[in-house]
Parts: sequence; structure tokens; C-alpha cells
Amino acid sequence: MTIANTPSFGKRIIRHCWSLVFLAISNPIVARTVPEGGRNVLAQDWQQSAVFQGSRKLATATAADFDNVRRGWRVEVLDDQAKPSQLQLSTPVEGAVKSGDKLLLVFDARCLAESSADGLGRGQVMVEIKEPPKYTKLGQDVFEVGAQWQTIFIAFPAKVDAKPGLTHAMVMPGGRRQTLEIANLRLLNYGADFDMAKLPRPRLEYPGRSPDAPWRKAALDRIEKIRTTSIRVEVVDASGNPVADARVGLELKRHAFAFGTAVKAKFLMVPDEGAAEYRRMVDKYFSSIVLENDLKPFGWEGGAANKGNNYRRDWTMKSLEWAKERGMWVRGHYLCWGPWEPWSKELKDQPEAIKARIMNHLASVLEGTAGLIAEWDVVNHPVGWSDPRTTVDQVVGADLYAEVFKAARAKTSVPLWINEDQVFRPGRQQEEFYQLIKDLIASGVRPDGIGNQAHFHSSYLPGAEELLRISDRFAALVPHLEITEFDVDTNGDEELQADWLRDCLIMAYSHPAYRAFILWVFWEGTGYKPDLALWRKDWTEKPSGKVWRELVNERWRTKAEGGTDPKGIFETRGHRGLYQVVIEVDGKKITQLFNTEDCSDVADDLLTKVCSAEVALERDAAASSFRVKLHSRK
Repeated sequence: MTIANTPSFGKRIIRHCWSLVFLAISNPIVARTVPEGGRNVLAQDWQQSAVFQGSRKLATATAADFDNVRRGWRVEVLDDQAKPSQLQLSTPVEGAVKSGDKLLLVFDARCLAESSADGLGRGQVMVEIKEPPKYTKLGQDVFEVGAQWQTIFIAFPAKVDAKPGLTHAMVMPGGRRQTLEIANLRLLNYGADFDMAKLPRPRLEYPGRSPDAPWRKAALDRIEKIRTTSIRVEVVDASGNPVADARVGLELKRHAFAFGTAVKAKFLMVPDEGAAEYRRMVDKYFSSIVLENDLKPFGWEGGAANKGNNYRRDWTMKSLEWAKERGMWVRGHYLCWGPWEPWSKELKDQPEAIKARIMNHLASVLEGTAGLIAEWDVVNHPVGWSDPRTTVDQVVGADLYAEVFKAARAKTSVPLWINEDQVFRPGRQQEEFYQLIKDLIASGVRPDGIGNQAHFHSSYLPGAEELLRISDRFAALVPHLEITEFDVDTNGDEELQADWLRDCLIMAYSHPAYRAFILWVFWEGTGYKPDLALWRKDWTEKPSGKVWRELVNERWRTKAEGGTDPKGIFETRGHRGLYQVVIEVDGKKITQLFNTEDCSDVADDLLTKVCSAEVALERDAAASSFRVKLHSRK
């Protein structure tokens, strides 16, 4: 089923510019004024301290005074093909900035009339620590301006501490032919305790965000068709006679679709009250888990002695067993990693040694976790994020990934996946990942599924219809897809974060190729990018947590109750998965687990799948037993 070509699929309205979508800005959330209390951490005369970096063949830049109150720079981009990283108007951050400080980047900007094809000017801004080859961002976003002066406000919490002498605020105008004028650049630090909601921030309108967007109604209709099934409970006595008015209660305990999250084995298993709450929340809100780092080579091998502070093999194994006991589905992450790591860099001149280490890890972790893992990421980040690509297969051999798949298949029968990030963003990663999968298939090695990590930033939110179109493209190669590491960085805009999560959940659950939607960070207390989490450190619910609860745990988690009819039947429709069924007759109860997916094909005129199970239900201590037949029909 190709979703993007269905009649209800709306017209695409995104605009691309160097792999970024410039979202419509409307209805400011707050009055667009600069609140008091911010301390400028740039040089007072930013014009003099700023430096333009880039080839003169691509752009020219000159300091300029535009009027009595605006001092800054004029940048003329000469080549449409200039990448953002190639053109940078950069000024040093001189004041202190700590992780979590609330920052507001403010500047005036305009685009000279007729200097761009559509009369609009566009650019990217970021605050970054420059430590080549590492570039750590405190925050980033995009902007769009017309021919009149506009004040641009970009608010964000600092991701890390600034480093004196290495941290810079940058305006990056590359990506299109245009002339931008930039004036009065300031970076205001309001400290860690300032309320982000008080900072001026425009409302970003990505395609299809509106509450009445047609794509969403069509998607919700598809969900009812492809994710639910008819469930029938039939109660008969020992002679096969129907029992009317038996009380029946159904509750979905685990979705067949893997709504999951990454977890840390340590947080699940350490014996304290915090771990108890962590386990309770995972058990309550999710049907599946993936261990964030515990099965990776450094976590698996480093934890073997059971003495580490972060990784211990017994924590890992007990976490897997804990999940299995609760009927939770577990992803294995991962057997092989594409980008260079410190250990592989040390062996760069010894390709066979790199390959041997990969194969040793594969054998060890597959054997050690047999029976506890539902599927494995065989290769993670096969094409990586560097442009141009730099991955281990380029040294070890072009057939490395195929050999890793073959080695894994020889040791396990569970589905084997390939996993990459930025699959939804046009550009090198998407195209090279697509081609790599085609090459694997052509060589006789077809992955069982394609994982899309789906790490998003508010500078690129293309809308659900575009996500569905790209999903169709990859599903044509391999008809099983998963969102494997979802998060979205919205620079502290919790309303935008919640809406994007809502639409991505609906998008994936409505597409028949998807089998899972897994979060990468659900709780602030894990330490990884806390502002991306759904629950705060004190376990209170963020707007995105409310979205998850209302969709996954309420709207899509079926609960039904009623009595059997004169034929002894209670029938309802529910989302697929593991159900707890409670039957009561004459004051006696029986509880039975029932999985809609434990089916066998039957050849009937409906061409449906029928699940059935029979269990004894005691009427009373002296009477004959009743039988309960459980059925599920698509």
C-alpha cells in the first residue's frame, strides 16, 4: 500500500533550501520584545569583532552602517550551491554560558529586493564550540526575512557549557543567491532559572500542523482499518450451550505495534526508589524497549566484569529478563557500527583486525542474549553523518556489511535490521542509505527491516505527508520499517515538540509498513538531552508526555466491557496486541491472557485470520466447568 499516492494525500507545500525547510511564521507566542534581565555575552562592538569566513568566489562580505541605529554586515552570496558551512559570519562568545542557561539570539535582518529568486532571504544561525574535528552546538535554528527590516528572535537553552576562546555565534547565509544585511547581533544570557515561555518566540507552522489538517483525518481512518481487529469472546457451558449475561472485560496490556523507548539497564536494576519508579513508568507506558548502550561493544564488553559504574553484564541480562517476563518486545542495538570510533581508528591500518573485533562482538552478544532479543540492528549508521562519507567499510572492504549480515544470520533466526539517521531529510545520508540497501539486496543480502532513527530539529520539520512519501520509497525496498530513536529538539518550544510527536506517531501508526515507534529519551533524569524528554526529572508530564499518554495509552489502548448476548457472545473491536480478558459467571471470575497475533491462517470465504483458545471457567465448586472461546478477526 503506497500511502503518499492515496486520494486523500494532500499537496506538498514544503520549500527546500540546503536541506532545510523554512517553516511559516505566524502568531507570535508572546509579545516580540526583549525581556529585561538578559546579559549580552558577545562583544559590545560585534561588528568589529565579527569575521567573515568563505571563498570570495562564493560570497562577498563587508562591514556596513545602515542607519543611525543599525551597524553590522552586508553579505552577498554569489553561488546557489554554496553550503551553509562554507559561508560563516562569526563572532566570539566572550561571556560565560553554562549548560541549561536560557539564551536569546537577537538581530535585525533584511534581504535586498530582487537579490533572490523569490525576494526572501534565508539563513541559518548557531552558537558552536569549534574544536576541529569536533563542533559542539549550544543551539541552532533558521530564519527567513523579506525586504523590510525585521528583528529576529531565536531562543534556546544551552546544550553544553561554552568554552572561552572557542565558542562563536554565527550567521550562515549559504544555500541560495541572495544579499542579506545583518545588524545589531546580540546573544543574551538569562540564566538557568529563567522561564523560556517569557522569551519572544514566533510560532512555527510546519506543513499539516493545523488541528484540522486533512492528512491527519485520513491517517486516523487508516489506523482504525489496519491496526484494529474484531475480538469475540464466546462463553459456553460444558455441554456446549451458550451462556448469556456472562460479564466480560477486555484490556490491551501490550500493543502488537512496538511503542517503546530506549532505557538504561542500570536505571532499571539498581536497588533504590528511583529505579522502582523508572521501572513502573517503563512498564506502564511502553510495550517495548531497547537498551541504549548496554549491548554496544563498549557496554557489553566493558560490563563483563560486573564492576563498572555505568555498565554491568548482570544489569543487562536482568533487564532483558525483566522485559521478557512482562511480555515486552526488545530490540538489540547493535552488532556493527559504520563511523570510525577510537578503537577502530587505532586499527585503521589493520582492516582484518577491525573485522575480527566486529565479528567477535557479534558472536559474543548474540550467544549471550539468545532468546531475549526480538530483533537486531545488524549495522547502525552504515553511511554515517560525515560529508563526504567516512565509514569503516571503506577500509575493511565494500562487502563488510554483507558479511556481517551473513554472520548474524548464521547465529540467530530473529529479524535483522539496518539502521540510519536523517532518512527523512533530503541529501547525502538518505540517498547513500537507499543505494546501500539496494546494493545489499542485489548481492543477495536483504535486510528484514529498515530502521529510521528520526532525530529531528525544529529547523527541519517537513510535515507528515513528506514523511509518508519517503516511507513509501523505502518500503518499496523492504516492506518493514521502524522509527527507532525518535526525538525532536525544538529549542525549548514544548508546544511544537508535542505537536510534532503527535503527528509523527499518527504518521507511523497509520502506515502499514511500520512495526515500531521508539523514543530515544523519555525521562529528563537519564542525562541525555533532557529537554527532549517527555517527562521531567520529577516525573511530571510535559506536553509531549501528555500526547504519548492520550494517544498510545488511552486512545489506542483498548478497554471494553459488557455482557454476553443470548448466543453467549461478547464482541468488540480493538487495537492488536496482548489482552487481559476477565470473565465472570455467577460470581466466579477467570483471567486469561489472549494475543490477537497468535493466529493461524484459515481458508474461509472471508480470508481472515482467526485466533482461538479454550480455557476452563469454574461455575462453582460443585458444578461443571464452562469453556471460553476467544476469537480475533481482522
